Amino acid sequence: MPSKRLIFGLWAVALLFAEILIAVIAKGFIREYIGDVLAVIFVYMVARVFFPQKPHFMSAIAFGIAAVVELIQLTPLHGIINEKSEVLAVIVGGTFDYRDIICYVIGGAICVLIDMFIIGGSKKISG
Repeated sequence: MPSKRLIFGLWAVALLFAEILIAVIAKGFIREYIGDVLAVIFVYMVARVFFPQKPHFMSAIAFGIAAVVELIQLTPLHGIINEKSEVLAVIVGGTFDYRDIICYVIGGAICVLIDMFIIGGSKKISG
């Protein structure tokens, strides 16, 4: 049986491809909301590969990263990022939207549910 770290890594790769497809192809609801939910889950899966903390903690970290990125859109740093790097501009996004924060909360909750009930990793992971 593959290690849990490998499972998290495979999920992260799959989510990365899904996010790229959403960015390139999708419009409307899928791009605006589902992409944000999946972004938190992606960060969470990557974090679980490297940090074997409990899922609630890692879910909070993933949410926090997403929220900080969203809040950057309210600062002058947003304009500097957009000027300096096209890749970072895509990651940071265009404009602040409180609904994105709601999507991040949903993504964080899904992370805990996936880990606890599907992967079965409510404790620290090994392997």
